[in-house]
Amino acid sequence: MSSPVPRPRDPRRRPPASFAVARTSQASVVAASGELDLTVTAQFAALLATELHRRPPALICDTSAVEFCAARILTILIDTITDSAVAWVPFAVAGRSRALLRPITALDLERVLPVHNSVAEALNRMTLSADPSSLDSPR
Repeated sequence: MSSPVPRPRDPRRRPPASFAVARTSQASVVAASGELDLTVTAQFAALLATELHRRPPALICDTSAVEFCAARILTILIDTITDSAVAWVPFAVAGRSRALLRPITALDLERVLPVHNSVAEALNRMTLSADPSSLDSPR
């Protein structure tokens, strides 16, 4: 018995990509949803660059609602890690959706591009790492 051949995606049924930005005193959160394919890479890169240029206390990309992630999106996220380090703005990716984790795992990028479970977890991690008093010190 052979397994059924998967059908190609119906482009009429794909949820379009959308982006939203929320700014608080703690961070700017860029939320992405839908299918992040090659048609939105320029828009996504520009949005992250614009937020980084604003120099928020932290920048978080929430990918929890992403349903498809092109490899080029991963390149943009990695570029943002580098750019945020130069700008001294902590950056994190949140939302462990299968669509995002699958290409990260396939390309062996887990150490380069860590993904937090949620925006709250990412913010908590960044706050802890930025606060030297939160680190254990030898006594």
